[in-house]
Amino acid sequence: MSVRRQLVNFGSTSTDYRVGTGAFDELPRLFKNVVGEPKRALLAYDELASDEQRSLARRALIDCGFTVEEYNAAGKGACEASLDASSSLMRMLASSSITADDVMVALGGANVCSLVSYCGQMWCGGMSCAAIPLTLDAMCTVPTAMRPLSVDDAPEMVSVRPGWSLVVCDIDLVLGKDARELGLGYAYLLGAAFASSRRVWEQCGEKVAGMADDDPVAFADALCAAQTSRAGAVRSANPSARNSIYYGISTARALRACLKEKLPSHLALAEGMRFEARLAHDVCGLDVDLVFEQDDRFDDLGVEEATFDVDVDTFIDALKRTCYVRSNRFMLALPKFPGAIRLCHIEEDVLRRHAEAYLASRAELLEEL
Repeated sequence: MSVRRQLVNFGSTSTDYRVGTGAFDELPRLFKNVVGEPKRALLAYDELASDEQRSLARRALIDCGFTVEEYNAAGKGACEASLDASSSLMRMLASSSITADDVMVALGGANVCSLVSYCGQMWCGGMSCAAIPLTLDAMCTVPTAMRPLSVDDAPEMVSVRPGWSLVVCDIDLVLGKDARELGLGYAYLLGAAFASSRRVWEQCGEKVAGMADDDPVAFADALCAAQTSRAGAVRSANPSARNSIYYGISTARALRACLKEKLPSHLALAEGMRFEARLAHDVCGLDVDLVFEQDDRFDDLGVEEATFDVDVDTFIDALKRTCYVRSNRFMLALPKFPGAIRLCHIEEDVLRRHAEAYLASRAELLEEL
C-alpha cells in the first residue's frame, strides 16, 4: 500500500500525518518540507530504535541538507518521560546550537516522542519537530497528546498540546507482533472509535478483524480514523468532551498503583475501559450490548482479561487519589453512547457496587488459574 497523508487539524495549526508500509523509505522526501532552509537537526532516539532505523533517519536528514547531532534519550536503560529527562534534552539542544529555525526528530516510543514534543514547544518559544513513532500506541496518540511528564513522586503531571510538523508511521513495524506489544495501541484505537460516532464504532469491527489478520490497510484505516476522533476531542469547545481521550486511563492508573505497576500497561488500560464501560451502563445508560461488544473486540485482538486480587477499599482510594491529584472533582470520562464520552460524577454506592463486582470477577479468574 502507498503512504497516506492526513492533515490533523487543531484550528490555527495542523500536523502532516503520514502512515503506510515502507514509510521509512519516504523520509528523505518528507523531511524536505519540515523547515524552510535545512541547517541543523537533532535526532533523539530511545532503546526501541535499532541501529538501522537510526541510520536511515540520519541519512534522510543529511540528504535534505541537515547537519545531524544524535541524542540517546534512554541513556543506559529505558527512556523516561520525566521533567528531569526533558532538562537533559534541553541541555543537548543548547550544546548543539539548535535554534527555532532548526528541527528536532523523535525516533522511538511514546516517551521519547513526549520529551521531544515538550522540549520542542519550550525551546526558543517553539521549533519544528518531527516524530517517527515505532510502537502502535505512539502512532495512535503522539499527534494529539503527549504522555505527561513525571515530576519526582508525582507521575504524569506535566504536558502541553503537541505541535508536530510531521509524524511518520511505518505499518511494517507493527505487522506480525502479538497483543503484548500491540495491546496498548489496540486499547487507544478502540477508545478513539468509541469516542467518534456510532457509525465509526460499527465499522471498527471490520478493522479489528483486519488488524487481527495483520492487514496493513486495516491498521492504516484505524490509525487515520483515530486521528480524526482524537483531534476533534482535543480542539472541542466543550471542556467535558475534551476528556474523552482519557477514557479508561484513570482506572488504569489506579490499578497500576494498587499492583505496584506489575500489571502491564496494555492490560491496565484495557481493564480500565472494561470497568468504566460497566460503570457507564449504570451512571449514564450505556447500552449493555455495547459493553459486551467492547469486550469481544478486545478478545478478537488477543487482549485477554487480567487476573489479580485487590482490596475494594484500596482500589477506590487509589482511583480517587489519581483523580484528585489532577482535579478538585472526582469525575470519570464515561461513554454514554458511541460518539459521546463525557466527564461524569459517580455516586459512592454505585462506585462501590461496581468495584466489588469487578474485583471479585478478577479474583475469581485468578483462583481458576
